[in-house]
Amino acid sequence: MNFQTFLVAVNDVLMAGVSATAFAVLLYLFFYNRESRVAMVFNGLLTCVLIVYVTDLLLININNPTRALLLLRLQWLGIAFTPTLYLLFARAIRLSVFENHSPRWLYRASFTGSTLIALLALFSDGVAYDGVFTQGVTHLRPGPLFYPFALYFGATTLWALWMSRLVRRRSYTRAARRRMTYLSVGMLAPAAGVFPYLLVIGWPAKLPGALLWILLILGNVAIGVMLVLMAYSVAFIDTLSPDRIIKHRLVRFLLRGPATAIVALSCFGGGLLLEQALGLGRYTLSLVALVLTFILGQLAVELGKPILDLALYREGRTEVAQIQELSQRLLTTTDTRQFLENLLAMICELLHSHGGLLAMLEDGQMRGDVWCGLRIPAEIFSAWPPQEEHPVQRQHGFLVWNDYWIAPLHDRTEQTLLGLLALHSPAIPLPLAPQQQQALDQALQQARAALEDRRLQQLVLAMFTSLLPAMDSRQRQRAALRNPANVPADTPELPQWIHDALAHYWGGPRLTENPLLNWQIVQRAAADLDGNSIKGLRAVLAEAIEQLRPDGERKLTAPEWLLYNILEMKFLRGQKVRAVAMRLALSESDFYRKQRVAIENLAAILLAMETEAQETIL
Repeated sequence: MNFQTFLVAVNDVLMAGVSATAFAVLLYLFFYNRESRVAMVFNGLLTCVLIVYVTDLLLININNPTRALLLLRLQWLGIAFTPTLYLLFARAIRLSVFENHSPRWLYRASFTGSTLIALLALFSDGVAYDGVFTQGVTHLRPGPLFYPFALYFGATTLWALWMSRLVRRRSYTRAARRRMTYLSVGMLAPAAGVFPYLLVIGWPAKLPGALLWILLILGNVAIGVMLVLMAYSVAFIDTLSPDRIIKHRLVRFLLRGPATAIVALSCFGGGLLLEQALGLGRYTLSLVALVLTFILGQLAVELGKPILDLALYREGRTEVAQIQELSQRLLTTTDTRQFLENLLAMICELLHSHGGLLAMLEDGQMRGDVWCGLRIPAEIFSAWPPQEEHPVQRQHGFLVWNDYWIAPLHDRTEQTLLGLLALHSPAIPLPLAPQQQQALDQALQQARAALEDRRLQQLVLAMFTSLLPAMDSRQRQRAALRNPANVPADTPELPQWIHDALAHYWGGPRLTENPLLNWQIVQRAAADLDGNSIKGLRAVLAEAIEQLRPDGERKLTAPEWLLYNILEMKFLRGQKVRAVAMRLALSESDFYRKQRVAIENLAAILLAMETEAQETIL
């Protein structure tokens, strides 16, 4: 194998790797970001990249010129629609911070033009013609319509790049700016991977063929890296998950998918070379290397999880480790039941009992379906202790009742009953032998610990359940601040957002980190105030409050003026609640009720203003 043949093989592996990366990212965004307009348009760009790269892979070692020409024309299904998708992508990211004033006919015209270019490339020579084989690369010649299309292709790409830079300048946090930087760097990846450069320049015969393949290899490496950077930025748009979860999920997905695939393909190619060098049969070492790489790759990702967590969770890794440890140690109801069943079976075997039951105390009654051998209904022990007509005898640590030996299970304080262990007619007499008694005591202690842990875990889960609504609300606020364009206007948290903004009207974190900052009406107002979103939000709130103002002369105690007076005096003027309530002739409790009504009315006004702004954009 000469040097150029080696470069061809490396380039083939890289083309397959870029295809695997694009396909993996497409699947990831489809399943985790399908509600994101930006992600779905980006998936369209990835589809164009896939079409071009898959056809390039099919052209490897093809010997039929007719089929090669057909594949080259089919590539234009991906090439022709890339400019339209760049326009849509620029529009999607622009909507994150600005209004979109581009006419809708522009996108329809672009889609129509792309369709026409694709049809001409497939069925005529207007765009490209005649397949050419140069230095191992097959390509077409440019037709008369190719150069106007190339200019349009470049213009749309630069427009999308400029729009990403513009959005970056309007990003207020370091994380948002960093991600928009990644997006800008990766913006050229789809265009670089799709555009047919050889139609423009061909390849000069005086230049060595190895140089062409080196450039292709470097280009494929750059395209793969830029696609990952672009996907990383897009993955954070329109998702409610915390940043740490998105990063961890995406990185693990890329390591298990395209990274493992690229290494496996490289090992497969290396196996083919070794087979030739050693004189072995074809696909002997290569298939073994392929299988081993996939298995060892998955194992490496799993074993490298601590290092991966350390790299991804630099700031909060202690808390993340505690959360992960808690999730691994929590036992479900099924886990606890299986453990108790095994424990009960061991006790029944130890005491030669035909059947046993472990009843757990829940809501003041004995319940449970943990039993072994002869099934004992838990209803027998539903009312414990039994009534006087069923006397209970104490014998060597057991309560003997009818045909049952019963051992109450208490918590560590010996004051709270957790459950009962009941054995039916054990064959071993009391007292037990020391060795048997020691084994029984250990089993009973494990049962007590399991029931106590189960009760504590139920309390923890109940606390988590009560926290879920608040956590979900916080996630929505984080997502709203992270993705300005897609703040849901009609949301149950809207009154709380308005109250927070009014409470810190003259400064404070509830104003500077408020999701309302991302609304179109606020951005529009900020554009008139030197781009200051805080001033824009104050202006919008003041305008909405003014819409609550009745006509005529202001009156403090008139019912029609009450809602306006509350908002204007308390929040805009910053007066104390007691002073405002006294001036409006209200008790403090009545004041807070009326304040809630006023904020709900203000929310309706803001919602109408935002809806109108969104309609003007569309």
